[in-house]
Amino acid sequence: MKHSPWVCLTLLIMSSFVFAAPSSPIAKNIVQNAEKECDQFENGQFETTKQAITRHDLTGDGHPEEIIDAGQFACSTSVSMWGGSGGTMLWVIVNGKAYEFLANRWKIVDFDNQQILLLAVHPSECSDSIGPCYRALVWSDGFRTTQ
Repeated sequence: MKHSPWVCLTLLIMSSFVFAAPSSPIAKNIVQNAEKECDQFENGQFETTKQAITRHDLTGDGHPEEIIDAGQFACSTSVSMWGGSGGTMLWVIVNGKAYEFLANRWKIVDFDNQQILLLAVHPSECSDSIGPCYRALVWSDGFRTTQ
């Protein structure tokens, strides 16, 4: 079956509207506050990437939650405004509430259709000062974790 270029273009444009959902007021506020912090620190210039806000269905309700990763923020006058050796700020917005975490890296893992937020955290969270340490977080009327 042959499709006209106009049909393909229309579908492409419409799909970008479907997948590019606007950020929630809470997510926008977190990013705006980061920008203000940067500006107020020696008139810094704030930058962020498109990956700063991602969406993942952590609750299993079919509606993706927002994850705001400050590791995607940059301030020209500070290299450690939103983190340091202990990790970088990460916010997860669920049902209008922002949950705050500190992580060096993070990843969403699908385990038998359960979405797990896996955080690489500072070894001190595992009661030692050497070796890797991870926190696995799952949603069940709040984040539950094991270390």
